[in-house]
Amino acid sequence: MRKKPQQQRAKIIVDHILLAAQQCIATHGILQLTTPKIAERSGVAVGSIYQYFENKEQIVEALLLQKSENLGLAFKQLVVETEAQSIYEIIPICIQFGFDTLKADQGFLIEVFKQWHHYSQSEASAVLEKHFFEVGMYLFNRYYSHWNFEILKNKSFVIINSTLFTIMRYVSNNNFLITEQQLKKELTLMILAYLDVESSNAK
Repeated sequence: MRKKPQQQRAKIIVDHILLAAQQCIATHGILQLTTPKIAERSGVAVGSIYQYFENKEQIVEALLLQKSENLGLAFKQLVVETEAQSIYEIIPICIQFGFDTLKADQGFLIEVFKQWHHYSQSEASAVLEKHFFEVGMYLFNRYYSHWNFEILKNKSFVIINSTLFTIMRYVSNNNFLITEQQLKKELTLMILAYLDVESSNAK
């Protein structure tokens, strides 16, 4: 970002720019995003946009970082709110959260994930991975407190990343011969079976 907004008016302008970029991506795809399109939709002049961002890539990076923070915090809040539920109940809830989130905002994230190879090493990706990994550590330690730290870390990493990757692949390419409902059921069964086996082996 070229210049971080300090005053409230500047923050509102940046918010308009980011929202417009999100809407443009959801409507036209990330490859068709241009600064003039963002300017037209946001009502912010191109020259004013360049006061805060050097190019459209910086706008996308700022938008993805914002989305990653919000998504990570929302996922953490979900896990905290379901503390009274069993692991067999919370796993499908978390999977549903993943599907709902990726399809929100008129499919904005779906369009991003179609080009995810460009952003997989970005700051936004690192932030999202950190939040999700912390959720896994917290969640599985709640139900499998007998696991040592290494087991907890390794299992959290495998479950979070394999599930997230599968959901990302499915929502960004709907040519698979399986319905969303079937996929959610199979993912739930796979994760629960993996947890139960590892729980037995770790005792």
